[in-house]
Amino acid sequence: MGSGERVLLTTVYTNGQYYDYIESNVSFPFRMTWVRRTSYGLRFLKQNVPELEILEYPTREEYLRKLEEGWDVVGFSFYVNEVPEILEMADLARERGVGELWAGNYGALTPGMELYFDRVFRGYAEEEVASFFGRRIKEVVHPPLLGTVGTTLGLKFAPVGVLFTTRGCPVGCKFCQTPSFCPRPSIIPLRSVERVLEFYKELGLGYVIILDENFGLFRKHAEEVAELLGEYGFMWVPMIRADLLGEKLEEWRKLGMRGALFGIESFDQRVLDDLEKRERVETVKEVIRKIRLSWNSPGRGIGGIGYYMIGHEEETRESIRAALKELKGLNPGFVQLCILTPLPSTPLWEHLDREYGIFEKDWHKFDCKHLVWNHPHLSPPEMEGLLSWGMRMINSSHLLRYLLHRLPEYLKDTGFYVKDLYLAHAIDQKTPFYFKVD
Repeated sequence: MGSGERVLLTTVYTNGQYYDYIESNVSFPFRMTWVRRTSYGLRFLKQNVPELEILEYPTREEYLRKLEEGWDVVGFSFYVNEVPEILEMADLARERGVGELWAGNYGALTPGMELYFDRVFRGYAEEEVASFFGRRIKEVVHPPLLGTVGTTLGLKFAPVGVLFTTRGCPVGCKFCQTPSFCPRPSIIPLRSVERVLEFYKELGLGYVIILDENFGLFRKHAEEVAELLGEYGFMWVPMIRADLLGEKLEEWRKLGMRGALFGIESFDQRVLDDLEKRERVETVKEVIRKIRLSWNSPGRGIGGIGYYMIGHEEETRESIRAALKELKGLNPGFVQLCILTPLPSTPLWEHLDREYGIFEKDWHKFDCKHLVWNHPHLSPPEMEGLLSWGMRMINSSHLLRYLLHRLPEYLKDTGFYVKDLYLAHAIDQKTPFYFKVD
């Protein structure tokens, strides 16, 4: 192995239809969009190991054309529900003479992957991939990561910078793959964070979204990042635990925090304890109340995006409906609703398979929108019907009211200029940006 090897890393191929985070939780056609066109993991790898090439969400035809260029190694970054397509892609690469196949990202934790791939990576792989080319990573460089908020009418109006400040999470929630994927949490160096923030500022971005598994895991580092975001004048939204959000909400609101993504999971304390979430239901509800109060308090309000799971083993149709009605009444803003899904290499997988059985063999359905195990009280159609009902009841009404309230505030905060439309369009065309590295 050495610097002469040609390596291509790719995501799953698509039919040209990109995954939309908002669409997966909303049932009405006229809405905002947040479309996945970029692979953050592959961008990190390309930034730190420039010798390799990446291909992000290609069509099948684009992937086949790329294979014709000739590669010594083809690697795949994927999730569990993408396994069937990834195995097809692996077969196509073998047929065209690719000598070595790699698997990475959370999908690489799926049972049996070692039978299909010559090398399976667990966790963030910059150092391992760099060693393949005979180089070492002195310090992980954060690449520019850009996205756009748009609408189903085609307008892309809000360019956003994506930021990661840490990797991994040791909390150990039973449903989460992260402790297995990255068991040793670490920080992205502050100078690397600042470099990418400088780039975003020079580019003219106003919003930054922090997609750490758990922003605030390293408290001092999070405080320093928050201060930086305030100094640069960004509006920012972290993914964060509800208890820390409640503690820091007012302080960080003064530094530009304008929203938060946080786990609610359940309003049943028994469920939270069983999932080893290490939070109290009342703490979560109090955070939601604070978010709502912020909408009418002096200064800018905080937008909430909550994650909620239905289908715990104790739950029935009646208890789920009651909980979703309570969730609507509390109104955290926007809710990503999921069905409790066992994922490989998690304690939940072991527990549900042992106690009830995981019956589903189609990996496509391990997308947190389908029931894949033998629930003691509900069938798959019943559970999936409750999910659809909850999305219609909560998000279809709340999101419209939320937009009417928050959009004028966003425009007042940022201004709304033609340059924003141009920049959003450029980002939407997958314009790549990288820093020069030695």
